[in-house]
Amino acid sequence: MRAYAWFVGAIVLAGFIGALLAYPAYEATAAFAPWAFHRVASRVAMLVLIAELVWLCRHLHLRRKRDFGYGLPWRRFLEVSMASGVIGVMSAGVGAWLLLSAHLRVFSPGFTPTGLNIAQLLMTGLASGISVALLEETVMRGAMHTAIERESGPWTAALLTAPLFAVLHFFAKTRIAPQDVGWGSGFDLLVRSFSPLSHPSLVFDSFLSWLVVGLILSLTRILTGNIAVAIGLHAGWVVVLRMLQEATDSGAAARDSFWVGRFDGLLGFWLLPWGACIAAALWLSRALWVPSSSAPVPKGSAGRAAQSDP
Repeated sequence: MRAYAWFVGAIVLAGFIGALLAYPAYEATAAFAPWAFHRVASRVAMLVLIAELVWLCRHLHLRRKRDFGYGLPWRRFLEVSMASGVIGVMSAGVGAWLLLSAHLRVFSPGFTPTGLNIAQLLMTGLASGISVALLEETVMRGAMHTAIERESGPWTAALLTAPLFAVLHFFAKTRIAPQDVGWGSGFDLLVRSFSPLSHPSLVFDSFLSWLVVGLILSLTRILTGNIAVAIGLHAGWVVVLRMLQEATDSGAAARDSFWVGRFDGLLGFWLLPWGACIAAALWLSRALWVPSSSAPVPKGSAGRAAQSDP
């Protein structure tokens, strides 16, 4: 539990330091870059968190590639991630089809399904999916999972990281008008950003959805010993989610629906049985995909060199 406390403490401290430095950084950059206050504040907090995590990983003796979930040779890692990404897109695509067919999501009036628009939408989804998956999986199912697993075992690591993973997805897009920015605006922004959590009835179903997602990704980490599958699945799911966010709106049927949550109009109780099906499929078919995702068979000295971990 100490490792988990270290990571949670780092996240909280980064938020506090970021809020403290947000206004001075905003004033310092205003002369040459008129960035919005919330963008400056988020960048400052992210830089602080990165610095903290670099120190924390050294402190917890997380130094090798496999400590961050990158134990496979890079070619095998890419192959597994790409194959898992395709599965992620396909499985999320079924969910998107269910939402659209039930009119829980409808295409936005301003979206025209031309080839160019679809290509742009796909590129936006890919960029978001790859960047989000790499960052979140390296930290959550990579470094944090390894640190907790060393102390308490893999299943405890899964049960601790998944709820934190879910909570961090309720970061609201908050804005502060330029005329209202002051020394306390960083803390004001921080409080407003997590305001959805003060309304449990609003976020409970979405929280459960993200919790299921986190547990599925942790399951792949436990079974394979690396994050290649987790990155692929995560990226594939975000690609479809991002495309839905950009091209669709909540349908009229969603207002009275039990299945879609009110937080974002996308996640909700519908994802619980679907997530259970995905988890069951992964578990029952583990004899087919786990060996190829966790046990590389190098050929010759080049393979042995690729498998070696500094």
